[in-house]
Amino acid sequence: MAAINVDLKITEPWTHHVKVAMTFEVPENQNEFEVFMPVWSPGSYMVREYSRHVRRLRVVQKNGEFLFFEKKNKNTWLIDRSKSELKNLTTEVSVEYEVYCNEITVRTSHVNQTHAFIHGPSVFMGIKGYEDKLHHLKVEFPPIWTKLTTSLKDISPKREVFLYEADNYDRLLDCPLEIGCHETNGFRVEGKDHHLAFLNLPQKIHGDLRNDIKVITQKVADFWGEIPYEQYVYMGHFFPKVYGGLEHCDSTALQFDPFELGQEEGYFDFLGLVSHEYFHTWNVKRVRPVELGPFDYSGENYTKMHWLTEGFTSFMDDLLVFNCKLSNEDFFLKRLVKKINAYNKTPGRLFDSVEDASFDAWIKLYRPHENSKNSTINYYLKGALIFFCLNSMLSAEGANLQDFARLLWKRYKENPAEGMSKEEVLEILEKVSGEDIRNDFERLLVNTGELPLVESCEKAGLKVHFKQSEDHYWGCDFKNQNGAQVVQNIVLDGPAHKCGLNHGDEIIGAEGWRLTGESFNSFCKTLKKSAPVEFLIARQGRLLTIEVAPEKAPQEIEKLEIKDRALFEKTLLQY
Repeated sequence: MAAINVDLKITEPWTHHVKVAMTFEVPENQNEFEVFMPVWSPGSYMVREYSRHVRRLRVVQKNGEFLFFEKKNKNTWLIDRSKSELKNLTTEVSVEYEVYCNEITVRTSHVNQTHAFIHGPSVFMGIKGYEDKLHHLKVEFPPIWTKLTTSLKDISPKREVFLYEADNYDRLLDCPLEIGCHETNGFRVEGKDHHLAFLNLPQKIHGDLRNDIKVITQKVADFWGEIPYEQYVYMGHFFPKVYGGLEHCDSTALQFDPFELGQEEGYFDFLGLVSHEYFHTWNVKRVRPVELGPFDYSGENYTKMHWLTEGFTSFMDDLLVFNCKLSNEDFFLKRLVKKINAYNKTPGRLFDSVEDASFDAWIKLYRPHENSKNSTINYYLKGALIFFCLNSMLSAEGANLQDFARLLWKRYKENPAEGMSKEEVLEILEKVSGEDIRNDFERLLVNTGELPLVESCEKAGLKVHFKQSEDHYWGCDFKNQNGAQVVQNIVLDGPAHKCGLNHGDEIIGAEGWRLTGESFNSFCKTLKKSAPVEFLIARQGRLLTIEVAPEKAPQEIEKLEIKDRALFEKTLLQY
């Protein structure tokens, strides 16, 4: 089969629809073939059912005849050439369809009057059995738009044509496109071009964004030892109240609140996001669990190893920004305190190991509900803290995580086509650290016991300061919802849980007082410590009274103090 030609047309962006035509040649003796739309995106482990946005699908052969097809399942269509009415078959066939694109996330496509962001899995169909074939992508868009940015290979014969080449279907899906009038800039690191394509970049930015991204790029590349691509694209969308990133082999899509970029903490957050997604260039896009590739785009791809893909990455992201001196130790330590406190406030850590949470990513992490924290743990969070513990253990023995990463990279280069098993990763760790640390690390992966976080802090030269809240502890959150105080997120075995408060209950009053979202906190200040309180609540239209006895709040970490600076720098500033 010659190259598969994909035409993407954006003619009426205000409708949020794009038109796609996939033209290819089929063998003369093959009458049936199947086309499919992915149901998920690599790097975002939830079935998203992209085919629900497809309309007006039709199949046309070169002589103009429309061919018979039928939908086999939610994302697959069977085309049968033997049912041609003209009985004059041609080998060239086109599958044409439209896709609705109006969701602004890094794992969906978004098209309107101002721009188009094309996320491959949500737009481009594949042909079963021909995924390894060369793909050519031609893009047409309104002349008022001036730029198209992507990491795909540009093979345009002239400036007026936007034609790109992908070695295979995986590559086509892995290279998002930003089209419009976005700002572009760039820099070079180790002789490689790095492009910046930013939409809605605000005027006020806390730091020198271009230079800071360049510094992070160099730092992460130095950590791994080499750059594995010819060019790289940082794609950024800046819209209020959005946050996210998705990694690709030689690009990343980033989304962030533009109003936060002018604030120190918000700016540091964005640099951490940049570091996180760029770190994935090695860790997951190349160094990967064996289950994550070749991809099955039609269903879940299960792995228990997201402690490596996301845990390792989530520990290194802010740490490498800190090592670049682009953030400061106050921010880094506060972020570490925040992570530890969040982990300790999650009862689900006692039920799911990080491996369990990884395997269940498809049904848990991306589908949170009011009881999620009581039943599972976030593998980004726990994975990062496990690697914090590992980093302290390694440093105490004169080793570090860079040694570990370099050996992972060496193994990848020896056999890039095949991912790694857990046993391979543990064997690599043992080479770096010895059998005892390997065994201790593996226990942290498979068990639900508490992590040695205080001990790991001490090994890093940090003293842990705890605090005890004097506020009433109800074991739930409250949300001011249209002036009413509504119960949220019941904590397992907390006062609210023990006494029968439910998520969604509305607090009408207490102890004879009418309460609102505004007056609730003031009322609580009048209560005696630990004295039971009779609440009047509304639940599904019924009025009920429930007595709740507040308890002493669980202890939290107030701050981390550097007690041994030399040890702190040896452990956390060695990269």
